[in-house]
Amino acid sequence: MTKTKLLAGLAAGLLTLGSAQAALLPRANGTMVYDTVTDLTWLTDATLGGLRTQADAQAWAEGLSFGGFDDWRLPTVAPVNGIALQLDYAEDGSTDIGLNNAGLNTELGHLFHVSLGNSSGSLTQTGSFIGLADPANPIGPVFWTSTASEPGWALAFFMGMGAQEQLSTDTLAQAWAVRVGDVAAVPEPGSLLLMLGGLLAIATRRRRA
Repeated sequence: MTKTKLLAGLAAGLLTLGSAQAALLPRANGTMVYDTVTDLTWLTDATLGGLRTQADAQAWAEGLSFGGFDDWRLPTVAPVNGIALQLDYAEDGSTDIGLNNAGLNTELGHLFHVSLGNSSGSLTQTGSFIGLADPANPIGPVFWTSTASEPGWALAFFMGMGAQEQLSTDTLAQAWAVRVGDVAAVPEPGSLLLMLGGLLAIATRRRRA
């Protein structure tokens, strides 16, 4: 295979990276986990924030400085219908309360069902995360979101069951921080293409010499 063909193949491979299979990738010596589909970086230790009220959990996450980043926050839930939260219980993911909430609109639900590969009612896959399972409490631990549902209530995720429910905001539940983006230093696609263009030009020049 010529150098030109080899470099062209490499360029094609880099252009298809966006369609690669989803993965949870360790970052920062295993202290964080990056989700390639949602473009979210999670703290590996889901217990770091401890048990807090919803307001305290939100303040903790937003004030967190970890790994050189200070843009952490609680996970969010956007309405599954794209308009307003649907607070009736359902088991098919058609509302924002209940089981099988696995869409990209719910960051904890998508992590549980899609990224980790669990089924509702059973947490069997925890990946490299710490603190997702509680042997003493099969429905917990319970993780806060930043999404208010009704006055005095907010959405929370019951990790042991994969259930998304309302919880009184003065309840003590787990604070877990997440941020948008990959913490790893990865060259931008434009920079990669410029680099490959230069390599191709050099290879072509050498063939003509």
